[in-house]
Order: sequence, then structure tokens, then C-alpha cells
Amino acid sequence: RWVTDFFSYETTKSVVVKSWVVGAVNRGVQLLILTYFIGWVFLHEKAYQVRDTVIESSVVTKVKGIGHYAGRGGQGDGDVPPQGTSVFVVVTKQILTENQAQGVCPESEAEYRCTADRDCRGKSPATGSGVLTGRCVPYNGTLRTCEIRGWCPPEVDTVDVPVMLEAENFTLFIKNSIRFPLFGFEKANLPPPGSGGELGRCRFHPE
Repeated sequence: RWVTDFFSYETTKSVVVKSWVVGAVNRGVQLLILTYFIGWVFLHEKAYQVRDTVIESSVVTKVKGIGHYAGRGGQGDGDVPPQGTSVFVVVTKQILTENQAQGVCPESEAEYRCTADRDCRGKSPATGSGVLTGRCVPYNGTLRTCEIRGWCPPEVDTVDVPVMLEAENFTLFIKNSIRFPLFGFEKANLPPPGSGGELGRCRFHPE
């Protein structure tokens, strides 16, 4: 029998069904399968791509510049906070309220100007600097404001001149890099060390 099977020949037999219904169902199923693979598998899920889930990246920011401050202070007074997440801060305004002590004094805010005690009694009892006493007292030779109980003298934050004018010309240094270990690919926005770059001496120049 195996000799007969060895020298036999097999072929498939095709049957063509000429029916609009069967043909439409056949092509519809083929179209659905093709749409699924193209739309969902390839375009939406991008199954043809290989993804690296262990991504190494870093971002370093630094502010460089030279400025002059006539008062007393250290580096810690200019960087507040010294470190943070996706943030850097340069102090350009300083408000000094010297010799503060607990007591009563006139409020410095313009909304608490008054001419008599009755002007201070209809307001909210708490202000940004203390608690109203209900009295209208002289603030200076020409102005009267409501009296408060709290830290005196109150803070005056109407400082128009920055403490360091050169801060607007400081240079912002941003270094970022990313690496995909699976593909052996890495990229950075700066030239590698030793390539002859002049970033170390980069400073703002008006020209």
C-alpha cells in the first residue's frame, strides 16, 4: 500500500459559487480582517515597533551671570530654593522690614486709608498684616490709616527698583540628554566633552 501511496498525486479541487450573497460575505470578512490589522494592530498599537521601556534621561539647568548688589548677602540669598523639580529661581526683588516687633501700628495698605474711626469698624477684622483695632491713626504727616495689632511696622512691598538690574541678562544653561539602552542610541543637546565647545565661556552680550 505504501508503494501505491508513494506514487499517487493529490490536488485540491476549487468550487466557484456564483452568488452575490456569498461573495459579499466573503469580501466583507476579508475587509474586516484587513481593517483590523491596518487600523488597530499597525496604526493604533504600532505592533511592528520595538519599544524600550528602560529609558535613561537627565535635565540640568544652570543660571550664569555677573551682577552687583550694594547690600549684604550671600549666594543663598539669591537662589531660593537652591534646588527644585523643573524650576529655577533668581531673586530680583527684596523687601526689607527692619526692627519688627509685636504691637500696634497703622496699616500700610491703601485700602485701609481712613478719616475717622468709623471707617475702620465696617471692614474685615483681619488684614494681611494683623488684626484691626477699630481706630484711625496717623500713618504720616498727611495720611491716616486703620490701626492694626500685629508685627509692626507692617511690610511695604511697593519696591519699584530691582536689587540687581543685571539679572535680566543672565544666561540660562539647559543641558538635557536621553539614552535608549535597547537600541544603543543616545542624544544630547550639547557637544560631548573635549569637542572644543566654548560653552564654558558663554555669557550674554548686548551685541
